[in-house]
Amino acid sequence: MDRYERLYHSTDIAMILDNVNEVLSKVEKGMLRGCHGRYHAMFVVDTVEYLLKSLSYDSKTVEFGKIAALLHDIGNIAGRWNHARKSAALAEVFLDDLEDLLPGEKDVIVQAIGDHSDGKNILSPIGAALLLADKVDVSKRRRLHVEPVDNWYSNLLQIEDMDINIFDTEIIIHFITTEAFAKEMFIGGYRKEFNLITKAAEYLGCTCKYQFIRK
Repeated sequence: MDRYERLYHSTDIAMILDNVNEVLSKVEKGMLRGCHGRYHAMFVVDTVEYLLKSLSYDSKTVEFGKIAALLHDIGNIAGRWNHARKSAALAEVFLDDLEDLLPGEKDVIVQAIGDHSDGKNILSPIGAALLLADKVDVSKRRRLHVEPVDNWYSNLLQIEDMDINIFDTEIIIHFITTEAFAKEMFIGGYRKEFNLITKAAEYLGCTCKYQFIRK
């Protein structure tokens, strides 16, 4: 069993992923939060794996990317504020149990997790892939846990699907969405996320192209 699989089968990590959304909804009542549990974690794991494999990174980089993706939001179990740093600190605890993980390797994974929220300091392909995969997860399946109170979040819930493909060095991201949301994504609250996706893609030596398939 490889290192990623050992962490994936950890009962402690599974408990966090299966309970983090409920904890956030209780602790931060009235806050608009997307899914940060098992669905989101596994979406990010799969996307990171696809990105790094498609760009011909070695198997160790792919494995470390999957580990970072699995653990990147576990700090939400202690509240949403500064969650990336909390996730990095908690990830260190789990990574310490991997005796075959070298200190430098652990540092790369922890740094990627700590940077995944704001993307101010991308230092590795793992960090870039994690940032991109995390920010691109905007879908109807990633449901909010309280009723939306404004038009932007109402439109967010209308996202039906997302797909990502890589052709050579071009990353194409497909959204199936409504006409209204397609117009608002670049000028509304999601502009920061698009900028971070572009930044991460550029670190990976790629350009990003968005295709909106309107319902």
